[in-house]
Amino acid sequence: MLAITDPAVLRAELDSVRTEYNSQRLHSGIGYVTPLDEHTGRGPAIRKARQEGLKRAAQQRLAYNRKQRDNQTNQEDHDDV
Repeated sequence: MLAITDPAVLRAELDSVRTEYNSQRLHSGIGYVTPLDEHTGRGPAIRKARQEGLKRAAQQRLAYNRKQRDNQTNQEDHDDV
């Protein structure tokens, strides 16, 4: 067990944890942004960009899979000839 006995060391550790918790860790309760992002007004833009990115990725997957399916169908047509 680690015991911190020096108040200055404890303050430094708490500052480190607080900084990580508020500026790096994503929080599910506020839409997977950091509290700092939310409090500075960046949260809505981050969530919107994430949704747009997911939508774009889904469209790209559909286009890719359709192309693969069409290529497979064309190959099978040529094999039948």
